[in-house]
Amino acid sequence: MPLKLGQPRRKQLISLTPLIDVVFILLLFFMLTSSFVAWRTVDTPLAAPPTPEQVMEDKQDPLLFDLQANDGMVWFEGQAISLSDSDRIRDIVQAHSDRLFVLQAEEGVTLQSLMTLADQLKLQGAQKLSIANAFNEATK
Repeated sequence: MPLKLGQPRRKQLISLTPLIDVVFILLLFFMLTSSFVAWRTVDTPLAAPPTPEQVMEDKQDPLLFDLQANDGMVWFEGQAISLSDSDRIRDIVQAHSDRLFVLQAEEGVTLQSLMTLADQLKLQGAQKLSIANAFNEATK
C-alpha cells in the first residue's frame, strides 16, 4: 500500500456569501411586510408651567369631569353622564366653550377610560383640557 507523504490537505474555507445573502433577504422581507403605525400623543398642559398670559386668561373656574370607575360613566356637577352620550357632552362643551375642562380620575380608573373621555370632549369641540392630579403620589 503506497504511502502519500505529500503536502497535507488544506481545509476548505466556508464561504460567508450565501449566509450574508440570506440575512439581507430576510431583512428585506421584514422591512417590506411590516407596517409602522404613527403613535398618537396626547397634548396636555402638564409639561410646562403656565405663562402669565395663560394665568390672566383662565380667570373662570374650570369645569371638573370626575371618573369614579371604569363603568362608562362620568360625573359632571353631580350628574352621571354616559361617555357614549355625545349629545349631552356636546351641549356641555358648547355651553362652556371658552372654559378649561379638568379630567379627574379616581384610583383604579384605567388610562383607557380617561383617554376615552378626553377624546369625546375633543371631538365635541373642547379646546382646553387638563388632567388633574396626574403626578400625585398614590396614598399608601
